Amino acid sequence: MMHINQTMFNVNPNQTSVNNALTKLREVMLYDTSVQHQPQKPTQMQPIQHQPQKPTQMQPMQMQPTQNPTQKPKPMQPEPTQSNDNVFRPALNQDPLFWCLYVIMNGTFKYEQLANRFTAEQDGKRDQIMMLRDKGKALKQTTGLKFAASTIEGDIMSQRISLHTFQVLVHLNSLNAVFVNPANRVYAEFISDAVSDKPVYIIERTNKQITMTSVTETQLTSIRATHYRIENLQKPIKSGSSYTVAELTEMCHQLKIQLKPKMKKQELYDSVAKQLVL
Repeated sequence: MMHINQTMFNVNPNQTSVNNALTKLREVMLYDTSVQHQPQKPTQMQPIQHQPQKPTQMQPMQMQPTQNPTQKPKPMQPEPTQSNDNVFRPALNQDPLFWCLYVIMNGTFKYEQLANRFTAEQDGKRDQIMMLRDKGKALKQTTGLKFAASTIEGDIMSQRISLHTFQVLVHLNSLNAVFVNPANRVYAEFISDAVSDKPVYIIERTNKQITMTSVTETQLTSIRATHYRIENLQKPIKSGSSYTVAELTEMCHQLKIQLKPKMKKQELYDSVAKQLVL
């Protein structure tokens, strides 16, 4: 048996080399554990992919945008009026037309930064009186406006300046404004500088509230087409003898006044005169 084992031992020298090669392969296979650990990486990636809660958490987030568009337009609607810096509404307890003049000259920001508006109003009105004394005569010649300087001065220092005084001060400062009464469909233009790029401001009276905004040329054209223009604030309508029945009827159509059958001339005239109020 010993002889047989020796022969077997001697016969298998190649097997030892094969065994050595196999052991080396095993060592390589065992040493290169990355091959066996790579399938474990998907198992480590699986929790990342196996997070179904994130989609479920994202689903309400996807549902909210579908609901928010219906909710967002509601708060977004007042923003155009707030973002539009041209809108100005003077307080009811203030002199509205004076502060409209102040904002046209200085801007809304300076108005909002005033520490004492009462003092600013008194100082501003005194400045306007001094300017009127210096340029009043020239203003009459260049614009054709008819006014008594003393009357305008007294009105400036009153609690609320009249529309006629506002008209004089707008021309005195070379500004552009249009006063509109949308309820009566009438307007009056105070345009001092139509050549340069000075803005035109629309002042509307709705009940007791006055609102001022800057206006585009298209909007101004629309007002001129849909409203009746008052040329003379002091005398919006001439005497009845100055009009024919056809002219008064046409004015009623422009003012959207409902006509009754067989209206007399005096009735047409009274209907027009009642509506020509700014």
